[in-house]
Amino acid sequence: MMNSLFRSAAIACVFAGSAAPALAGGLVPHRVAYDLALESNTQMSDFAVNMKGRMVYEFTGDACQGYTVNFRFVLETGDSEGNSAITDLRNRNFESGDGRSFDFRSQTFVNEVQTEDVNGAAVRDGDKVDVKLKLTEDAEFTIDKPVMFPTAQLIKTIAEAEKGTTVFSDDIYDGSDGGQHVFHTSTVIGSPRTTPPDESEKAIGNFRRWPVTVSYFGTEAGGDQPPDYSISFDLWENGVSSKMRLDYGDFVLSGKIVHLELLPETACAKTTTPSASAPDATTPPTKDEPAVAPPAKPESDGASVEQPKVDTPAKTETPPCRQGPDRACLP
Repeated sequence: MMNSLFRSAAIACVFAGSAAPALAGGLVPHRVAYDLALESNTQMSDFAVNMKGRMVYEFTGDACQGYTVNFRFVLETGDSEGNSAITDLRNRNFESGDGRSFDFRSQTFVNEVQTEDVNGAAVRDGDKVDVKLKLTEDAEFTIDKPVMFPTAQLIKTIAEAEKGTTVFSDDIYDGSDGGQHVFHTSTVIGSPRTTPPDESEKAIGNFRRWPVTVSYFGTEAGGDQPPDYSISFDLWENGVSSKMRLDYGDFVLSGKIVHLELLPETACAKTTTPSASAPDATTPPTKDEPAVAPPAKPESDGASVEQPKVDTPAKTETPPCRQGPDRACLP
């Protein structure tokens, strides 16, 4: 269950911010945090009778220098006997602006003990994608069919919503689940919302938003085959998602925005010849730590742990104005 849970969390985080708003003319750098709660556990087994956590997502970059997604997903799971465990997924990926390369690192910790560390690089060659993975043993394989990387797929989702498309499908490679699988997706887009935003959404701004549901299949969908899981959310025109909902059939996690901040945008002027000073779009940044605070340590008595906090930048103080004879501020 945990593999699919965190795979969907990774995908949900990508949907949370790397869509391309047409009015802004590009992707919007920002950081958003969601508190997660168990929506209903009436059909849930004794394996996990309670879940809560936080998902923090940060998106930066542009079409010239490429896109970097940095997120952390921390979930506390409790069972019927009062035991609890904290699972911490940390993921950082880089996708070139032309959609030809995708690099990622995914780490999983359970009660602060690392259980997985996967580095991968995927490079497009025509309709094929060559993948190199660094695991316990290095591995290489080729995806012999057209696939999309996650940021490119989200750009397409916004474009389809603006055109009025209601259903479309794609095969996606996002490096999740150990980096060794391609997932078939079916996306359903509803009519633009007309209801007023709730309090947690007001900071997003005055933009259109669409209800979107994405279903994920381990193999090609066909007939009445149910999805492995589905993700529903409201996708806003400026690239932010709200009302996150991760549906696994026997239980549902819902996510509500608790923090949102816009990050500085970078100038992007596409040229036919790369500038000598411009960053290489195929080279990922060296920083690989998520920009979120670490989770609290589990309590020894099995008590509920504190949810991870979001680290917000310190405010810059504005110096007082010293007025001259004409009441203008002097330096």
